[in-house]
Amino acid sequence: MTDEQKLFSEFKPGTAADWAARTQKDLRETPLESLNWHTYEGITIKPYYTREDIQHLPFVQQKPGDFPFVRGNTGSDNNWQNIQKIKALGNGKPAIDKAVDALNRGADGVLFIVEDPQTFDIAYLTEQIDLTSQSVSYTLNGDPADFLKGLYTLLSKQNISHRNLRGFANYDPMSGKGQLSDDENKIIAQVLDLTKDSPDFYGVTVCGTNFSSIGASLTQEVAYTLSAAVAYTDRLTTAGEPLGSVLRNMLFCMGAGTNYFFEIAKLRALRLLWAAVVEAYQADPALAAKLRIHSTTSSWYQTTLDPYVNMLRVTTEAMSAVLSGADSLTVLPFDSTFKDSDEFSERIARNVSIILKEESYLDKAVDPAAGSYYLESLTNELATNAWELFKEVEAQGGFEAAYENGFILSSITEVSRQKFRDIAQGRMVLVGTNKYPNPKEQIDFDPEELIQRAEFDTTRAAYPTEVMRMATELHLRKRKRRPRAIIAVIGQAAKRHINASFAKEFFSCAGFETDIQQYDDVETAVTRLLHAAAEVVVVSTSEATYAREFGPRISQHESKPTIIMADDPQHMKDELVAHGYDEFIFEDCDMSTILELVQKRLDRDENNGGKH
Repeated sequence: MTDEQKLFSEFKPGTAADWAARTQKDLRETPLESLNWHTYEGITIKPYYTREDIQHLPFVQQKPGDFPFVRGNTGSDNNWQNIQKIKALGNGKPAIDKAVDALNRGADGVLFIVEDPQTFDIAYLTEQIDLTSQSVSYTLNGDPADFLKGLYTLLSKQNISHRNLRGFANYDPMSGKGQLSDDENKIIAQVLDLTKDSPDFYGVTVCGTNFSSIGASLTQEVAYTLSAAVAYTDRLTTAGEPLGSVLRNMLFCMGAGTNYFFEIAKLRALRLLWAAVVEAYQADPALAAKLRIHSTTSSWYQTTLDPYVNMLRVTTEAMSAVLSGADSLTVLPFDSTFKDSDEFSERIARNVSIILKEESYLDKAVDPAAGSYYLESLTNELATNAWELFKEVEAQGGFEAAYENGFILSSITEVSRQKFRDIAQGRMVLVGTNKYPNPKEQIDFDPEELIQRAEFDTTRAAYPTEVMRMATELHLRKRKRRPRAIIAVIGQAAKRHINASFAKEFFSCAGFETDIQQYDDVETAVTRLLHAAAEVVVVSTSEATYAREFGPRISQHESKPTIIMADDPQHMKDELVAHGYDEFIFEDCDMSTILELVQKRLDRDENNGGKH
């Protein structure tokens, strides 16, 4: 076979028009556009993509290691560092010992969360860990310059070259609070001066996780991370730091969420746009390749309920991060939302990355997304939207000005509220929390204490649903039984059974004991239910006469249950409320109002000592 010959040349390549014609034929009268779906990123996703969607994209033909580094900054492999996060209290010796054990059991590096940099025992650290061969990083809320000065001074006394240090210093007041004081600017300049001759140790960190952890869209996460990085660059170069030194020391900490393909496209788009920023500074294009990206699995999608599902979440999140070319990765333990992680959960988290490398061989393929019509198109669209938002921020005077005038936080809040609404309506699924609950789950922590704990993350996606579940758990512990919801189905219509099943899953997710009961008529239902022990009675019926008749009669129940109709009454809502119904549950309704209503009922019962 000659080079010009092609396999299966008798088959005509399918064009976008061919796909559209065939799809429309299958859809018949349904418009093709009905298959599109719209994302929080402002991107419309088509049902299929073809070669025509990527033929004009300039980066498609570029190889790994080529500018603008969409496919990563190396052409040899896709290796990443498996970094374990470890909290270091006091002198940090127990944390250092834990780090030694982690490094011996598969971790490629550690990230210490240093609570008190002044008391952290640097000498003990250098005794236990070879800092020139192991990647050791530090999250420092205090003065990182003093901490690093102590480290560099000690290394000098021990005749250890600081040039061989590996890791990064995580200190990012800019993205955390939206501005940089003069003192903080001086501190970061000092960190930069210390680390500029340590080529594998990064001193200027921008945490995109400050945006993703409060529900930002991926477009916002990329745009605001870039904008904060530019703000740091401008501040430091104005203070006299060389541009090349600032760009060489830049590291982005990014979250990896559950939107698998979008997360793959996110880091590719980030590298593409960072190269554009470097180019705009008229700096050496090779400096764009120096950018290091550290990914961590998302805290926003972690759940307290059915926490073992978090093991599955972090696996797909980790996969998307490494497939998109993250330089290092931290996998959060599955129980980190509600307690200090133990040896088991930390080992499982560490082994996720190890399995992806040692058993799945994801380190062997550079940019597996290359050539995918969908992922290449998605990378371009995400980059385009993020760049437009970035320019909008710059037009307002840059990151600090846009943060101060409220633009950045208000835009994130708008997106996060939509996400919370979608979770409340069941459109966004959190497995084990708002769908597919584990009815036999045993909660082995004090829910009341957890909710009141200062470090309990109330910004997470699952939090509103979890609060309801905690209320039912307290009810169980105080009254030795779960609150009960009876779903009364009156009649035989299929629609009623659909609404009833939806209501049953909702209350199961809220931790209720649920029971569907079938009745042929209102009289039988009222007779059976009037004395039944239940905190909630859900009525699934669509006939107006049944609806008007049932509510007033069941409201005479001695324990005064919350009465909910499993249907959307539309124009009859006011009338049905007047007839005794408290709320209405159906697909796409706002679950948060029902959660609030039922939680108030449970709180009232507890305050009354269980009396109705």
